[in-house]
Amino acid sequence: MPKSYSEQEREYIDKRLREEAMNCMCSYGIRKTTVDELVRRVRIPKGTFYLFYESKEQLLFQVLMQFHENMEKQLLERVDSLAGRPLDVETVTDLLMDYFRRADEAPIIRLMNSGELEILARKLPGEELAAHFTEDARMVEAVIGKLFPSGTVCAGELAETFGGAFRAAFTAMIYSHEGGQEGTYASLRLLIRGLVLQLFE
Repeated sequence: MPKSYSEQEREYIDKRLREEAMNCMCSYGIRKTTVDELVRRVRIPKGTFYLFYESKEQLLFQVLMQFHENMEKQLLERVDSLAGRPLDVETVTDLLMDYFRRADEAPIIRLMNSGELEILARKLPGEELAAHFTEDARMVEAVIGKLFPSGTVCAGELAETFGGAFRAAFTAMIYSHEGGQEGTYASLRLLIRGLVLQLFE
């Protein structure tokens, strides 16, 4: 029989699992992070892990989403700080480039390569990935709504389209490091500026 944990104990164990999952991914990457290593670090029985998560992939995905949500929160705070200021293409491009740069400098992003992301995605239920993409579209809509409060420039399907475009730019940034490409940020800024230009149309 699995041990019964109090709510406080459950919160602590979950917090520690997420912390060590982040540490392991930054140190070893996704493939080499194991449940055995996680439970050793958190000092819990292996069976306890499965009271919290169905698989290693589910935990790692949740940690990545938590990182993603924290980055989005910071972006929205930056957007709020521009309230009342006149905006132009360069200002918005600089804002988004700063977001991409800060994300790119995080160890968790630097250590993720395309193969690992694909492996993680393949092992997750489709509804979890779909929920993430829907949330991405909502975030894009929220950011654009704050930047352009007078209209509905990015509502509905258009939000999904721009969300997908920004995701593609982010993915291109990650992949570019694998080939040691020079001028990554210059190319990325060109892509982002092109998207921003369309938002100003």
